[in-house]
Amino acid sequence: MNARLFQQLVGSGRRRGARAGFTLVELMVALTGGLFLSIVVFVLSRDTSRFYQQETRVANATLSGLSGFERLSNDIARAGHLVSPNIGNDPRVCNRPAAGAGWPARIQNLRSLVIDPAAGATLVGGTELDRANITPMRVEIAGALDVTEELPIRTITPVGNGGWDVFLQVDMPAMARLSVLDNGAVTQASLDGMFMAGGQGRAVRIVDKEGLEQYGVVTSTTVTPQPAVRLAQTPGLVFRTNAPNSPLCGFKGFNTGATINAINFVRYDIRKLQGVTASGYNALFNAAASAPFEADRTELVRVELTPFGIEIAATREIVAEYAIDLQLAPLSATSPTIPTIVPVAAAAVTPGFGSTQLLRAVHVRFSVRSREADRVQDIPTAAAQDRYRLGLGPNGGTPFARVRTFQADVPLRNHHGANWGI
Repeated sequence: MNARLFQQLVGSGRRRGARAGFTLVELMVALTGGLFLSIVVFVLSRDTSRFYQQETRVANATLSGLSGFERLSNDIARAGHLVSPNIGNDPRVCNRPAAGAGWPARIQNLRSLVIDPAAGATLVGGTELDRANITPMRVEIAGALDVTEELPIRTITPVGNGGWDVFLQVDMPAMARLSVLDNGAVTQASLDGMFMAGGQGRAVRIVDKEGLEQYGVVTSTTVTPQPAVRLAQTPGLVFRTNAPNSPLCGFKGFNTGATINAINFVRYDIRKLQGVTASGYNALFNAAASAPFEADRTELVRVELTPFGIEIAATREIVAEYAIDLQLAPLSATSPTIPTIVPVAAAAVTPGFGSTQLLRAVHVRFSVRSREADRVQDIPTAAAQDRYRLGLGPNGGTPFARVRTFQADVPLRNHHGANWGI
């Protein structure tokens, strides 16, 4: 091979090797471009993740609100279940409340449904609702809401120091359904679960074989020597005797076949629980204390009351978080004989409302907000009750959180047939 041919071959190889590589400038340009592309992908991923988390929080608020709304609606629909809708005018009640007789407040003014439009103002003071001029309503419901069994009675006997012992029939289906029977023996826990709430005696309704009702308050329960429920001396029970002035309405004989059921007095309202030691939710609020817009949040709370109207702390529970409004509009028959349904002024439906038995439905409107403030502007509305966003900033201003509202007309089916007049 001559020298010229050798040089041509070597030069050709070098040129091919040079064409196969990158210069330093080309490499830096490629790395810089890849870096910018990675930054763009990272930013898009971060924003997508943030958007997903925001929408998840909104969805969680919606699900929580819907669950709380269903719970509230179901309890309202059961108002008056196994209880008089209006004890003061009910012709089936024998032991009517007597003024100044020391009756427990919730039996003295027993109504199946009581709406208070102003009570919420004292519960939301200094919160985000106060800054937004929102005043939620409060509702109290009476009925057999937690345990709906009617237990058969064997006999009712007076106690020497006042009060009555109501002895129960053991071998009955109602007792078995209540799981009171345990290997043939009645359990104390089952009796207390029905008639005692957090150690406090519930109110009870007793119905005799003629369908007439009387009301009392449980002081204790006992299993031995036989299952019984002891009632307080007040309210007093009415018995018929052979005396000339004996009342025509009252228990007679041993009252075998009569039934007894527990009554729940349940309150729903929107309140602030953060910092309330007895709320039972301190761990929840302490864990979120460092998060923004948590200090003034409010919740929809359900709590049971004693017959004297005192809240039983052990029964207090959050039904829906971040609740911001509760409005109720009752609908009533125009009279006992005319079934036309008309709205009732909410201010009239208080413990002194004399025709609760004529209520036929309640329009329920409930709102919750999302946990995170994700909007900078509000959406103006024509009506005060319409709200799409809630300001969480100073004086109810920016930033704003989205609001979800649920509403329904809830029929009061247990009031059907309660057509007796005022």
